Parts: sequence; structure tokens; C-alpha cells
Amino acid sequence: MKNRYWFTNEDGENILNDFCGTEKEAVKYAEEQASALEQSIYINCGEDIVDVAYV
Repeated sequence: MKNRYWFTNEDGENILNDFCGTEKEAVKYAEEQASALEQSIYINCGEDIVDVAYV
């Protein structure tokens, strides 16, 4: 099921554009961006943190 995901850093600041897709796709996208940005990225959906992409 596709949902809208948003991404934050450790300080809770929004750091990437929103992403519409499955949770698996959002995690893959965040992992790629975490590597490029060299920082951990929290993957959010609604009010919940669903996963974290670590550097």
C-alpha cells in the first residue's frame, strides 16, 4: 500500500522532500540519501517513525 513518508534528522528537522510509495521503497530511498548526506535519516509516516536509515 502506498503512503506519504517524510524524513527528518536527529533534531527533528525535515531534510528531504516527501515521498509517496511503499514502506520498502521509502526505506531504500532514505538509505541512499543517508549515505549521500552522511547523516542518519528518520522515516516518518503520519505521527510515527517507521524506520531509521543509519549512516
